[in-house]
Amino acid sequence: MANFEGLNSITLNPGMASQNLFALSSVLVGDELPPLTSGRMRLYNMIFCPFAHRSILYISKKKLPVEVIDVNLMEKPDWFVQRNPLGKVPMIEHDGKVVYESLIVNEYLDELFPETAILPTDPYERAQQKILVERLSSVTGVFFAFMMNKDGDYTQAIESMEKALENAECLLVDEFYGDKTTGYADIDVWPIFERFPIITLNPKFGVKKIPGIKYPKVSTYIKRMKKQPEIQAVMKPVELHENFFKSAWIEKNPDYNLGI
Repeated sequence: MANFEGLNSITLNPGMASQNLFALSSVLVGDELPPLTSGRMRLYNMIFCPFAHRSILYISKKKLPVEVIDVNLMEKPDWFVQRNPLGKVPMIEHDGKVVYESLIVNEYLDELFPETAILPTDPYERAQQKILVERLSSVTGVFFAFMMNKDGDYTQAIESMEKALENAECLLVDEFYGDKTTGYADIDVWPIFERFPIITLNPKFGVKKIPGIKYPKVSTYIKRMKKQPEIQAVMKPVELHENFFKSAWIEKNPDYNLGI
């Protein structure tokens, strides 16, 4: 697996830098992080962000050595915004270069390390994986339809979820969306499938089981994905995802350090 240095470490807040990023007892107040050693790669992350999770999985499958910095996205440190004006994770930094946005980061990592490329080299097959990402995007949309619902009526969200899962079922024509192994599209959609059980744990949503017997291929797929080494290496219990959901979406005070 990847050599993640600092994965699931204490989140850094504004005005904080670390003399030793991964020795949590040694923290000082400052305006900047220590410079990144030449040849090293740093990933800026938020532990519970499903979009950053995509790049964590990509790095895990590619087995790349990387430093991980977990960032407070509610109170973004100046040194983070200076590097990334959009203020989003994931973000990769190496040799004075910065790249952000999860799908762009992942494709960039394939181009930077082609010997472990996850996207196919064949242009047509490569395009098919990107098309699958677009066609599976409704799965992500449905998850946030539940999370961001303010009126308490989940009828539309449930209908949209059923359509999204039916679509995901139809698109799954092999063991994975990447055919015989986890591919670009699998890594894109998995962070949402990992978080889907949150919906069943909230009685207000009125959903007892996801995906359920109506979607046997997706059900088997989820079980298969959970056995993949790159998934197991970074997977979190649903209870942690649920507790973060409560802190972020209900209490409006996200606890970035849950489980640490």
